[in-house]
Amino acid sequence: MSESRPSAIVQAAYCSERVVVLTIRIPGRSAEVIVGCARTLSDGVPSTQTKQASQAGVGLLARGVRKDVWGGRSPPGEVTQKERESALRLAHVLSVVDDAIYLIARSRHGDSENQNQVAEEEFDKIPGCVQCLRVQGGRVVLVDAALPANARAFLDVLADPTECARLEGQGNALAQALSRDALERRRDELCRILDKACHRIERRRKAILEDLANIDRADARAAQAQWLIVEASRVPRGTSSLKGTDWSSGEPLEVEIPLDPRLSAREQIEALFKRAKRLKVGGRIGQERLEQANKQATLIASTKNEIRRATSLGAMVAFAQEAKQGAPRDVSLSPSVTDVVPTAAGRKTEIPKRVAFRTFLARSGMKIFVGKGAQDNDTLTLTMAKPNDLWLHAKARTGAHVVVPLQKGRTCPAEDLVDAAHLAAHFSDARDERAVDILYTPKRYVRKPKGSAPGAVVALREKVLPLRFDPALIQKLLEREDL
Repeated sequence: MSESRPSAIVQAAYCSERVVVLTIRIPGRSAEVIVGCARTLSDGVPSTQTKQASQAGVGLLARGVRKDVWGGRSPPGEVTQKERESALRLAHVLSVVDDAIYLIARSRHGDSENQNQVAEEEFDKIPGCVQCLRVQGGRVVLVDAALPANARAFLDVLADPTECARLEGQGNALAQALSRDALERRRDELCRILDKACHRIERRRKAILEDLANIDRADARAAQAQWLIVEASRVPRGTSSLKGTDWSSGEPLEVEIPLDPRLSAREQIEALFKRAKRLKVGGRIGQERLEQANKQATLIASTKNEIRRATSLGAMVAFAQEAKQGAPRDVSLSPSVTDVVPTAAGRKTEIPKRVAFRTFLARSGMKIFVGKGAQDNDTLTLTMAKPNDLWLHAKARTGAHVVVPLQKGRTCPAEDLVDAAHLAAHFSDARDERAVDILYTPKRYVRKPKGSAPGAVVALREKVLPLRFDPALIQKLLEREDL
């Protein structure tokens, strides 16, 4: 019976596509080995923030390095591969070299947790069941491989202080590179989100400018029409154009406007005046919306610059959250970019979870909740709203659920009802209509049919408020959003 020596057994494994960390149990202690690839690239283009070249290899990790560098057991943003972790657990680690870890997986040696010894004289005669973890094609892969002739047993490596220090240096450098990689990837992701927000705001700015141009054209047409009032009363129905003389400059200037032959000239002239008056009211709102869009565009550009200069994930996410508050309709932050992030001290900071509704303040100061989307409507109505709360929705329209929180036994004041109805109309596909029917009922009468789509509910009892939409009022309510 040959003399045997203890083996190094994988006690725990963390695996993702680009990094594997093994916690290896050896007599009297444990050790951590890392194999990984840090690609400080973004869509194939080197990051402007990190000039380090791509780094790959194998190393040892000292105790606490993962927590200090990553804030946890893995680099932020990595997706865990559970099946690989399970396959590597209880594997025998044979050797560690600069670019690979050689081992015999549990499935290759009888699936026995008790088989924890390898004959020392057999180390150089390992049968063809050895596998190695190495970086290949930018990923960590597990492949069959022959043990190199000059490979040293893992326990011998750990017993050599010089070799141990060298591998720990490699492991620490790799962990730092993976941390920088995660930082750059999050930076790129946030910048892409802000770029999309910029495009949305720019499209809105162009639409507002077009609306303002239409208002100017309507004003000019109405100014011409005032010189055609008398002539409009004279021409018969069926006339295709109307001519007159404009004396506003002190000199006679002939003006002509086209007419719809199906309508009387007088009706069309009056319609021009009404439209110009209506658009003039909208023009004031349009100017305010344009100023708001300009401010939001400036905020997004400033935030993007701050994110480019940020040196921590926490700072980047904080800047992105500020942009979200300033432009909530345009900045879409998914949970993947607002999750738990490490601080400089290695502790974790919880970023606030996503809220399913927006909050607006009525003119009385009462809060009004508006669902952000179909799934959020279900959350607001079915989970958060209380039975006595007032529930509103644009009748026979697709739109947001609106909830006015009320104390038990209290009814909603008329002014708050009108404010909530305006929000229900605005956050629906009837937002551009002048008259909208809004149904309302206590939340206790709202039910969700089994198997219905997200956001789909029915009201067992309802009242209908015929709402004449007031653009000036909705603008004031939007400005009173409680962020």
